[in-house]
Amino acid sequence: MKIIISLSVLFVLFAVCSCLRPKEHEAWRHVWLQPIDSSQVLTIITEGNRRYIIDGKQDSVPTKGYLLLDISKVDRLGDAISVCWDESGYRWKVVSAYADVLENNLDTTKFLYYESLGEYGEPSSEGYTEENCGGVLIRESSQPRGNLVLTNQTL
Repeated sequence: MKIIISLSVLFVLFAVCSCLRPKEHEAWRHVWLQPIDSSQVLTIITEGNRRYIIDGKQDSVPTKGYLLLDISKVDRLGDAISVCWDESGYRWKVVSAYADVLENNLDTTKFLYYESLGEYGEPSSEGYTEENCGGVLIRESSQPRGNLVLTNQTL
């Protein structure tokens, strides 16, 4: 009987300590997204419900030169980013379903952000399936779709 009580107490202590431990780093919060040829790169940094999309490899959010999105309405399981590069005169075209633009101080002659909508107003990846395009479910561990490489950064 004492063994059962001792094991029960140890189990409860383990459960409580596990819950109190700080969350481990979530690698998807800081990623680099680039074509397979590594010709260019986007840095994606997520802080709470704010997501920064930045041109080039960055270790932190710069004071300018980024797109800031509110992702509070983005479902965790459908948190996708689709991109095209070197297309239609733009260096990058970016779309993120259900995200709201809070600030865009990227060069709009080189970078285009818009919400691609289908026939009934639903988010769509139509137009983001060409050879120079791809996408990624940012919070998933899966490989990106298309000719892209996703690198998680642990800082």
